[in-house]
Amino acid sequence: MPVDPRLPGEPTMLEVGSTRLWLGRRGVRVWLPTRLLALRIGARGFGLPNRPVQIVIGVVVGWVFSRLTAVLDVPGRGAAVAVAFAVVQLVRWRRVQHRERLAERLVPAGPPLPLRAGARQVGWAYLSAVAVTFVGGAVLCAATFLVAPRFGDYRYPLWVDIALSTAALAGCAGAAAVVLGKALRSPVIAEDETSRLVDAVLRGEDVYRYTRCAVYALFAVPVLMMAWQPPVLLELAAWGYVAVVAALELTGWLLQRHRYRRLPPGFYGR
Repeated sequence: MPVDPRLPGEPTMLEVGSTRLWLGRRGVRVWLPTRLLALRIGARGFGLPNRPVQIVIGVVVGWVFSRLTAVLDVPGRGAAVAVAFAVVQLVRWRRVQHRERLAERLVPAGPPLPLRAGARQVGWAYLSAVAVTFVGGAVLCAATFLVAPRFGDYRYPLWVDIALSTAALAGCAGAAAVVLGKALRSPVIAEDETSRLVDAVLRGEDVYRYTRCAVYALFAVPVLMMAWQPPVLLELAAWGYVAVVAALELTGWLLQRHRYRRLPPGFYGR
């Protein structure tokens, strides 16, 4: 049934507006979307501007952190950026899951999505980006540990920086696994063929919205973030690694946008 934001327990006006904008970008014009779609699409805040307060707080905290670490000569600055980014993305994802649980109550529970079907919806380009990010990152961390000198330009041993970066990469892998596992194996939340299609679109979009492999590749791998001059071959390998991850992620995102640029006719609301 179409949603009525005036009633208690219904999607909010912001969620309804976000859903209308999301559908409109894909060729669907509705005034009031269905309750299920408004809960699921609206929870992701598509098209809503970021709050200025959040932007100001983020800029101030980032500036203070950079100044503090520069003065205190603290190792693992790149690792801290990667972990902070992963935590923020995971918190945003967790907030969406609250609305997802409400949506699940509106439809009968279904079986988990088959792994192969989930992989097709997420896209092989993104799955390849994940594999390259964390497998390639682990290889680069090990190579850096083998060739790095004991001390760099700062007082602390370089192995401390390498250890922190490796731990950050592992933490980012855990955050990515949570989001990706949900996208690959969670049950389909749908009441008809239209909402089933939207479910597939949201699965493919969520991994890009809440897990950015290129950020992890750039900041969590120690080669480019440490205070030392790495061997030329290792530095080229690190930049090539970042470029491959970014290219795979961008390719997957473009393919996802092209695949669902227009939604087929169906009942999306009224």
